[in-house]
Amino acid sequence: MAEPRGSVVGEWFRLSRPFSLTAAAVPVFFGTALASDDGYFSWGPFAAMLLGSLLIQAATNMFNEFYDEQRGLDVSGTVGIAGSIVAGRVRAQSVLFGALFCYVLALFCGIYLIVVGGWPILVLGCVSALGGYLYSAGPRPIAYTPASEAAVFVFMGVLIVVIAYAVQGAGFPLYVPLAALPIGGPVAAILLANNLRDLVSDRRGGRRTLPIVFGRETGVFVYRLLLLEPYVAVGLLMAFGVVPLECALVYPSLFAALRLWRDIAAYSTPRRLDPVVKRTAGLHLIFGLLYTAGVVLSG
Repeated sequence: MAEPRGSVVGEWFRLSRPFSLTAAAVPVFFGTALASDDGYFSWGPFAAMLLGSLLIQAATNMFNEFYDEQRGLDVSGTVGIAGSIVAGRVRAQSVLFGALFCYVLALFCGIYLIVVGGWPILVLGCVSALGGYLYSAGPRPIAYTPASEAAVFVFMGVLIVVIAYAVQGAGFPLYVPLAALPIGGPVAAILLANNLRDLVSDRRGGRRTLPIVFGRETGVFVYRLLLLEPYVAVGLLMAFGVVPLECALVYPSLFAALRLWRDIAAYSTPRRLDPVVKRTAGLHLIFGLLYTAGVVLSG
């Protein structure tokens, strides 16, 4: 008997890991806000960039679900996964095809953006898509190494902002990647919180993530640095005139960061750390929207 349509849609929604999709949306909002503040804005490139970024993030999550199950990392009862494959609700090959389908849709968005922005967008778009694939796939996935947080910082924190700015026809000024640096810390912190939560199961599955290679205490220390980085970076960027003073709007979110600072060390079991992962994603969203609002208000 076929599942009801609503349950099928809900299953694929879970596979996209919706709490993580804000990591793809926030840099697009911020990069577009910077371009708009410089006098460049068109709805078409913004919509295509946002949709393409969300599709690549969803595909990356599906690849992660597929390859982790294939490698035996995901089993019944694992915290933090959609569980669609291990529970038998969706076939593994269907998840792989779903990820590839998201890439195909993102490709159409990319073709439009290349027409608008030229060959530099083609190069950066290919790098972004390749990074999303290699994160979970290939002979040595980035997600299985201590370099995963650094890769996410660069790809999700800086590169998407640069592309979102450039597709508006605004070019590639040096200040844009500098202004994007505060976005990188919180998005990398989401991944590190995830890796701290999964430390035991990842070690059992042969992963070599940052907390496994350098220890849990070092992982907690780096996580706290990633929480601190955006607030220090915004202060310095405002001091040197790279971003407007209105970006001080981000500082009320520091209270949420301080609670995460405490909780990441206080909890050690996957079930207690899973809410910390989701709250870290929430901090990234709040910080990113406030940072974007500061740029918009300055205009």
